[in-house]
Amino acid sequence: MIRILLALFIAVPLRADIYNRLGELTHHLRSGGVPRDGIPAMTNPQAVAPEDAHYLADSDLVLGVVANGAARAYPHRLGWKHEVINDRLGGQYISVTFCPLTSSGLVFDATAPDSGQIELGVSGMVLNSNLVLYDRRDEKTLYPQMIYAGISGAHKGQRLQLLPVVETTWGLWRALHPHTTVVQAATGLDRYPDYIRALYPLDSYGHYPYGNYRSDHQMIIFPLTTARPSDRLSAKEMVLGLRVAGESRAYPFSRMPAKAVINDRVGDRDVLVLFDSETATAIPYSRVVRDQVLTFRILSRTDDLRLSSGRSLPLAFADVETGSEWNMRGEALAGPLKGAQLEQIPAYNSMWFGWSAYWPDTRLWNGKGILPPP
Repeated sequence: MIRILLALFIAVPLRADIYNRLGELTHHLRSGGVPRDGIPAMTNPQAVAPEDAHYLADSDLVLGVVANGAARAYPHRLGWKHEVINDRLGGQYISVTFCPLTSSGLVFDATAPDSGQIELGVSGMVLNSNLVLYDRRDEKTLYPQMIYAGISGAHKGQRLQLLPVVETTWGLWRALHPHTTVVQAATGLDRYPDYIRALYPLDSYGHYPYGNYRSDHQMIIFPLTTARPSDRLSAKEMVLGLRVAGESRAYPFSRMPAKAVINDRVGDRDVLVLFDSETATAIPYSRVVRDQVLTFRILSRTDDLRLSSGRSLPLAFADVETGSEWNMRGEALAGPLKGAQLEQIPAYNSMWFGWSAYWPDTRLWNGKGILPPP
């Protein structure tokens, strides 16, 4: 995809209900400059213990997933090169997808109706400069990553199930989940011929392959075709994007405090957003616990709210209603609700231009919902 540098926007405004007529989106597909599987997806790669992941630094970003109690990290470094990782974690099939052009990492349930594994691949097409996946079951169904609905083929109209993910640094993910595993680079490529696998030695994952793309707000590699670019934020600004009951909300990283506990309501859900700027971590939870809507505020201390591993996390918070104290994993560690667990809401981070191209009517977080510490 990097071979084509089109620093321009071409926008064709669409009617608001375009996503209810998914077949029309096929007219907005563009070639990504590579053929199908020209970017090789990883399938059932090896997973190793943290101490064996020598290619990672604590500051590297990862997509962290927990399935049935099993935790695993999927580094951005792998997403830059492969964009799709089909895996089995905690007995559950999942597909971890990352688009370098929109910096969007989405994780899907990849369990087929017959309990088999759904394998996704890189189609070689893009929509709004965003990855378009294809389904290997029929090789014709295409899913634009950020709306994850089939727009062609046998599974047209079917939507993949979005799963919760924590995008954070490798260091913080290990603190959150000390027993995590991590995908090993240069594995899971068995379906490809030797000459393809030879292009991905272990030492090839050490550098970001797109130059200054992440910081150059004028460089959009492929045209936007479903909406005009929004100037409410800079194009490459990172946001946490939520879609709930037809309502879209974006939380810009640059507008949230360095450490934030935000109470909000999106669609029909009462939402809590935790944010830590140092680790670029934004986690959305439901504020409903045991049929009660809670209101949260940040705590100024974290040392006595350590995990069982002895590690402390960047922020801790308490609910106003019961005074219970919580950590970033959504666990109540002290107070009347001790032992309760917040429900993480499926969502994902994205560059603003990508999110707003798909959801032009999105509302930006209004800066409200933050209570002072006690």
